[in-house]
Amino acid sequence: MIRFPQSATARISLAISLSLLLHAVAMFAPLVELPKTEAPLPPLTARLEPLPKIAPLPAPPKRPKPQRTETPRQPVHASAQEQRSAEAREEEPQIDPEPQPPAQETPAEEIPAQPAHPLPRHAQLTFAAYQGEGGMQLGEAVYRLDIEQGQYVLETVTQTTGVASIFKSYLLTQTSRGQVDAQGLQPLSYSEEKKLSSGKQSLSAEFDSAGHKLHFSHGGETSLPERGQDILSFLYQLSQQPLDKGVVPMYISNGKKLEYYELAVGEEELIQSPVGKIRALPLRKIHGPGEEGLDIWLGLEYRLLPIKVRQIGRDGKTAGEMVISEILVSDE
Repeated sequence: MIRFPQSATARISLAISLSLLLHAVAMFAPLVELPKTEAPLPPLTARLEPLPKIAPLPAPPKRPKPQRTETPRQPVHASAQEQRSAEAREEEPQIDPEPQPPAQETPAEEIPAQPAHPLPRHAQLTFAAYQGEGGMQLGEAVYRLDIEQGQYVLETVTQTTGVASIFKSYLLTQTSRGQVDAQGLQPLSYSEEKKLSSGKQSLSAEFDSAGHKLHFSHGGETSLPERGQDILSFLYQLSQQPLDKGVVPMYISNGKKLEYYELAVGEEELIQSPVGKIRALPLRKIHGPGEEGLDIWLGLEYRLLPIKVRQIGRDGKTAGEMVISEILVSDE
């Protein structure tokens, strides 16, 4: 049985407290509301797809060493007739066999690269965002990927949730658009809009693959290497890279600049998540002292999609991490 305060002073204090709480909710709720999508989501289902462990490249076959042939010597005790027969054979012209052209090997750069694992046509990944390593949950991030007719759209919405949204409102919408080919994702544009308590911030970048230029909304530009990625697309492009070479090099833009990443591939790990234990392949950004780091885990049973992301601060400590809480995919 709920007991209400009996005194007038206590009842007035309770009413004021409830009024302040409702006003706080009314003020902050519009800031953290998810943007409404015009097109409905395709039918997505949670799907577990066992994949074999990534095996190293097979060693090239060893070529047999050429055998050196020697002309047998004539025995010392050979008769004069045998010696004359041997000399006659030596004087006969020897016909060499027709020389065969050496086997031509296809250069590695001419072999078309194929994706390691196919990307789903539609995917929605939901992550729980935590402060530090295993700290308090601060928010949620929802990644949605749609691939249609050789084009892709990747959108992410990150926002504070729960009690954290009352003290600090944060809403970040990121969008990556581009093409899909046999080598994976090729961004054409990247944009983001950030809503804070102090106001809005936005930026964008255009990828000119033909002209090898990356143009920023602030007016600058830089050279764009082959297969350059943005901060969203690279998380999905990792599954299209050869992960058996030890290190994955990538050029990644956050919309403000272009950076070179080297991600070291580690040994298989077992990740604990809200959806259970998941076999994962870790990749860790190689960085020096005083530089920011990044750790990414790819789900070995979920088409190598990202299932955990950890940011390392300049002090070497975990600044924050995201852990998968729901995986929905569809190929229809």
